[in-house]
Amino acid sequence: MQVLLTNDDGIHSLGLKALAEALQSLGNVCVAAPMTEQSGVSHSLTFRTPLLVHEVHWKNGIAAFAVEGTPADCTRIGILNLCETKPDIVVSGINHGLNLGCNVIYSGTIAGAEEGAVLGIDSFAVSLEYDEIPPWERASELAVQVIRQIVASRVNFGKANLVNVNIPLSACYAKQAAGVCVVPVDQSPFNEPYLERQTPTGSSYYWLSGKITPTVSSQPTDRTMLKKGFVTVTPLEYNKTNRTAIEKLELAFVDRSADSRDALTENENLPILPLPEHVDIQEPTDIFIGDYVTGLVAKLPDNIPPETAPIAKPEEIRNNITNHSEKTPEPEHEPKSMPEHFLPGVSKSASTKEKNENFSPHSEGT
Repeated sequence: MQVLLTNDDGIHSLGLKALAEALQSLGNVCVAAPMTEQSGVSHSLTFRTPLLVHEVHWKNGIAAFAVEGTPADCTRIGILNLCETKPDIVVSGINHGLNLGCNVIYSGTIAGAEEGAVLGIDSFAVSLEYDEIPPWERASELAVQVIRQIVASRVNFGKANLVNVNIPLSACYAKQAAGVCVVPVDQSPFNEPYLERQTPTGSSYYWLSGKITPTVSSQPTDRTMLKKGFVTVTPLEYNKTNRTAIEKLELAFVDRSADSRDALTENENLPILPLPEHVDIQEPTDIFIGDYVTGLVAKLPDNIPPETAPIAKPEEIRNNITNHSEKTPEPEHEPKSMPEHFLPGVSKSASTKEKNENFSPHSEGT
């Protein structure tokens, strides 16, 4: 088994080295970690600067690379460039501090694993409760046990499994851990205000306190079960589509009654326009890009007026040009067309096709 290991605490993290050694029991390990700490960077990627990579020589012989980028950068370049073979799993951690509740949104550790899932590889984020002298070795053993059991079960809940693992200190120090509990993330947000301070010159600055006031929940969450000494396991997904709300939101674009038509005609200043009728919702593979926003396909009206004049064929246009070599004089008061050199982004010799391409609203850019 090929394992790619990353983190957000940096290449010199003791937790990274301890987990790398423990993961060797699963197979070949390749490490791609940030050069410096990248906590809280979430799923950011490096686009506009070079991504520098430095090989690091560890005493245990594990292939390790320091990447001057984010955890997502590390995972991506590790999978696509640095590993000898495509990884079977991606592991991110061990993070020095828990990643539970709303922290999954901001965590670089989660993003390191999430990028692996984006690329279709089962991925695991591992975090340990904060301590001044963390039990890295014992936490790594527990993490590998959890990962091994999930991999061996062959459970599949998406394109690629994305699992968040949190380990409390009590599970490391106890003779026997309380167990493993599969739970959802706690929904408590960072609701404490920023701490306001003054610089020596009297200017104000603000510091995020990081305090969370837990909300009362009748169901077990990662926060409640960690307090009881359980190792928590939470399945995550990177697809942020709220599927349960799709049908509800579509109602905003459906003409549900005649009242909506009458409401448009109450104001005499508004034009009377026929509202489009809608057909049944189709599968995504049958919906064109223009219909993707709502998932609804609007029927075109049957009474489309015919063209007022037939469009000349290319052969007719060429014949007309040949038979009328002399230029027809322009009306005295007709406005002249704008010279080509005044058109932005179009050279004087550009063809019509080139002009259309330059002004295309679908031009790609990062």
